[in-house]
Amino acid sequence: MKLRRMALLLLIMLVCIPSAVLFATPTPANQLHAGMFPVGSRQRVEYAAALNVRRGPGVRYAAFNHLTRGTHVYILEFRGGWARVDTNHGQGWIFTGYLSRELAAQAPSGGGGGGSGAAVAAGARTPQHLLNAGLFPNNSQVRVDFASHVNIRRGPGNNYAAFTHVARNANLTVLEFRNLWVRVDTAQGQGWIFSGFLSNDAVVAARGGTGTGTGTGGTAGLGTRTPHYQLRAENFPTGSQQTVDYAHALNVRRGPSTSYTAFSHLTRNSVITVLEFRGGWVRISTAQGYGWIYAAYLRR
Repeated sequence: MKLRRMALLLLIMLVCIPSAVLFATPTPANQLHAGMFPVGSRQRVEYAAALNVRRGPGVRYAAFNHLTRGTHVYILEFRGGWARVDTNHGQGWIFTGYLSRELAAQAPSGGGGGGSGAAVAAGARTPQHLLNAGLFPNNSQVRVDFASHVNIRRGPGNNYAAFTHVARNANLTVLEFRNLWVRVDTAQGQGWIFSGFLSNDAVVAARGGTGTGTGTGGTAGLGTRTPHYQLRAENFPTGSQQTVDYAHALNVRRGPSTSYTAFSHLTRNSVITVLEFRGGWVRISTAQGYGWIYAAYLRR
């Protein structure tokens, strides 16, 4: 009789607790907090042989999948000791007490996430107070930069459902900016993406960056570039001569955005003649043919 009662109690525990099969002592719920599981951090299932994935953040929600011990997941959202994660059967919730305490202790701060549209973070997104319409003018080119992949939603907010995602380094065209969100076109249709995960020359300048990379017009930064929203056609009239000033080496690209390849570069103090101004970019003539440079690197 005693053995039967113990077996019944064990069965109740397995049904009621978040993990299907225990492997070791999980972290108590009262010790779990959001700082241990920042959005975008990579975590590992450690204290369960099989961890239930549920429809919502609580045992009252049905389990539709499970994760085996050693499985790595990325935190999309943390709520009351539960974490929203992505699985091969869709997004669901797992109890974070069964995740590795070692990884939780060294989890990086910052990152992006479900709270702002990204599924997996890869860097610190642009702070909200820096985001404005001037950084994302209509028809400008932007690149997914601060997340491994970012959700595309039905509307400009996390309350709208995500119907697809785009990977890091994907190039997109801004159709509209509204309340920190950008409307873009995808193969699955138009949707909205959180602008904090997008990058262009204006964003890099707003963040205070002057480094290298395909995300900027210059291959080597020097000084503070002119913010994108301050670049106007009247300051770069056709036929005027301008001087490269805020880059040691400024990329010359095939078209007026960072989505086009660079085929040459100009050194600092090079003098160019403006042939056309478009969306912050200037078309010039070089020994290798016509190309485009980002106007923010020209002397103010």
